Amino acid sequence: MGVLGDWLVAIAITTMLGMGENIAQQNIWRNPSRRKRPGRPTAEAIGRNLLNIIVYAKGCRVGDKVVLDDLAETSEVGDWMMPDFKMACTYAASQGWLVIEGDTLTLTPAGSAAA
Repeated sequence: MGVLGDWLVAIAITTMLGMGENIAQQNIWRNPSRRKRPGRPTAEAIGRNLLNIIVYAKGCRVGDKVVLDDLAETSEVGDWMMPDFKMACTYAASQGWLVIEGDTLTLTPAGSAAA
């Protein structure tokens, strides 16, 4: 190859490498399954939301009880599905924030402090 041919090959290689850098900067090769998707909230997030509803929306203090039917009528609960509500209750109880007795939830000192 002549000087011109070597020069054209050098330009082509430089252009290809430059494109690779742009692709790397744009994260095109990133795994799509690692993207954050809006979806169901975590157990902690929904448990804390339940705790905040009981303490702030319902105005409960340590030892106060909330009947589940009264809680379901609260607008702050929004469009929770039953699995979300059960997950929230389970998480809050596992943290010691609430005591579940039948169809009532009792606020504990730990729950008051966490809110």
